[in-house]
Amino acid sequence: MKRIGMATFCLIIVMCGQSFAEATDERQLPEGYVSDRCTAFPDGNYGDCCVAHDKDYFFGGTRAERKASDKRLKQCVLSKGGGWKRRLLANTMYLGVRLGGIGVGKGPFSWGFGKRYKKPN
Repeated sequence: MKRIGMATFCLIIVMCGQSFAEATDERQLPEGYVSDRCTAFPDGNYGDCCVAHDKDYFFGGTRAERKASDKRLKQCVLSKGGGWKRRLLANTMYLGVRLGGIGVGKGPFSWGFGKRYKKPN
């Protein structure tokens, strides 16, 4: 009887773990918002990485969340392949967003810019 209980317990843990791993981002960008994709970088096969990063920057959050978002961008770009050139690009992009996204200029690329977002006409 204990084996059946333990097997059931293990199955539940595995299924719950998969559910959490498949969680999606529930935040919704406002109607009319369009990402500029990879600001100041060519839009290669990694444009989806930039769009996800733009969404993070739109909503903002803590310093730790910003750093995690920037690291996700770098890892996503690296995951698209391309050897040393892609590594150079990913590292350059990471440095660019770390320096350029601090929000000093309050531009449409700064962390949490969604708080100042004006809907286009």
